[in-house]
Amino acid sequence: MMPPPALKTSLRLLMTLALATGLSACASMPQKTPPPSNPTPVETPASTPETLTAQRAGQLTATGHDLAAAKDYIRAAAEARGQTQVHYLMEAAQASLKGRKPRVAILLANEVLRLQHDNAELRSAALWVRAQGFMDQGQTPSAKGNLEELLTITSTPQEVRAQAMGTLATLYTQEGHELTALNFLIEGDSLLSGNDAAENHRRIRALLDSQSTAKLQNWQGRSGNPLVQEWLAVALITRQNPDPQQRQAAISAWLTAHPGHPLINFSDHNATITDTSRLNPALGSICALLPSSGPYAPLSQAITAGMKTAAQLQSGPAVRALRTTGNPSYTAVLFERGIKEGCKVFVGPWLPQDINAVAAVRKPSDPPIITLGVVPGVQQSGLYTLSLSRNVAAQQIAVQSYGAGYRRAYVLYPQDSSGAAIQADFIATWKKLGGEVGGVATYLPGHTFTNEAQRLLSGSPGQDSFVFLVTNAKNANAAVSSIRLINNSVPIFSPALLHGAALPNDARGLSGIASVDMPWIINSGQSWPQAVLLLRSTLPNASDAQWRMAAFGLDAYRIAERVMDKDTTGSLAGATGTLHFVTRNQVIRDMEWMEVENGQIVPLSGVPKPGT
Repeated sequence: MMPPPALKTSLRLLMTLALATGLSACASMPQKTPPPSNPTPVETPASTPETLTAQRAGQLTATGHDLAAAKDYIRAAAEARGQTQVHYLMEAAQASLKGRKPRVAILLANEVLRLQHDNAELRSAALWVRAQGFMDQGQTPSAKGNLEELLTITSTPQEVRAQAMGTLATLYTQEGHELTALNFLIEGDSLLSGNDAAENHRRIRALLDSQSTAKLQNWQGRSGNPLVQEWLAVALITRQNPDPQQRQAAISAWLTAHPGHPLINFSDHNATITDTSRLNPALGSICALLPSSGPYAPLSQAITAGMKTAAQLQSGPAVRALRTTGNPSYTAVLFERGIKEGCKVFVGPWLPQDINAVAAVRKPSDPPIITLGVVPGVQQSGLYTLSLSRNVAAQQIAVQSYGAGYRRAYVLYPQDSSGAAIQADFIATWKKLGGEVGGVATYLPGHTFTNEAQRLLSGSPGQDSFVFLVTNAKNANAAVSSIRLINNSVPIFSPALLHGAALPNDARGLSGIASVDMPWIINSGQSWPQAVLLLRSTLPNASDAQWRMAAFGLDAYRIAERVMDKDTTGSLAGATGTLHFVTRNQVIRDMEWMEVENGQIVPLSGVPKPGT
């Protein structure tokens, strides 16, 4: 069977553009010194025989005729359909990139992403091509977005993940964010071996050597990641102790003074770092096992503050903070040591890799855990889930809007790791319910909508349609205004749009948008007024995101008390919504709908009905 007319037209346009941009100009000549090819080619489904055109394209690729191969792969895609067709488009994109035609590569990768919302391997491969294409064109903000989204896909191969982290480190260094670059290099170090690891160590040392002593000392105070701290310590100690024996003694002394660090090896520093981890005596029976480094550090601080505030107001068990580092093995060690030192229930881990690591070592007799993230397939007796992410709100929009009568959604999200994860969860839930996805497009906050996004919104959606917009308070006005310039009537639902304590400075452009969030954000004083006063003193300069997470800390503590008392029936009126224990030990919360009118929040009784 032939592809549907709309798709045939799309492929014909791609072929026309490919010819116009020069795929055939040098089609008979091998391309010299191509950029690295995608190390994760997508395999053709084994049950589908290759066409003659595709076979010829494969032969051209093998002999270095990349542009001619790209042209034939596009023709092969026009002759095929289904997964085979998408595979040929992906091959054409990779060949175009190798043939130094980044614009064509990006367009082809866009088509793959448009056709494949759910295939993680194809999305990973297409994002990798787009990232390299944007880099070749000097569009580094777009390249960063693709790379960060690629890192959120669990099936992304290790070598691609490592290369993406290395590239992000380069981009952040160019932007003057050297500490962020250092974090990427050190995080990617565990993915490398042999010469690649040695080269990565050289990059780390070169970055450290280019910084002043004062800056390195400042970084030590800012980073909560022990791996980063130890690299910084070695850099400082090396400057002060040129003698190897003195340097080793100084490193050992530093580790003794700074316990709680995992085993790492500093190659070419004449020093072997040993694990001298020690934990302080147990401070409380409810233990917060939360990340202390990267973007999660200030959020973890707010969650812990919320938990300690609840402990004070409830006169309940004390709270003790166990700070994880992004090293899953170390998280598992912290969990086991926490048990030995008196933890009766854990709030956290939060990150998927940490949840997997703890679940792997946890025994049935160990204390219960309330994880703050969801990892599919991880289910144990005594392991509960209270998810903090906007993904939960995205899933709620899918369920409630489908129940209200909506049937088609148009998805628009910023191209970053968070936006990618939120829209993916929405689409998965929406499709499971039977909803239709009218289209998916990305946008770059602060920039004019792409042609793809404008096409997505320029049609005439029916009364049962809405736009699922992923944004935050900072970019919401611009995004909503851009949508209204294209379509002034389609409903817009946004997951936890007002995820902080305040509206944007000018929220008039948000009028008519419907959203979901929690009572704490709508009116903190009504949810738990005593907690507001205490948290304002504990977190005087809290960001909007921290204020939201403090509310989760208040509720997490009360859930932990319920779990300790083995009382998992009924509901709990929390700061983040009405909380329920459901099957598979999940804790769900009923959030509230609201809309923004003239810059003011107006609570709604439920999702607006279609056509209203």
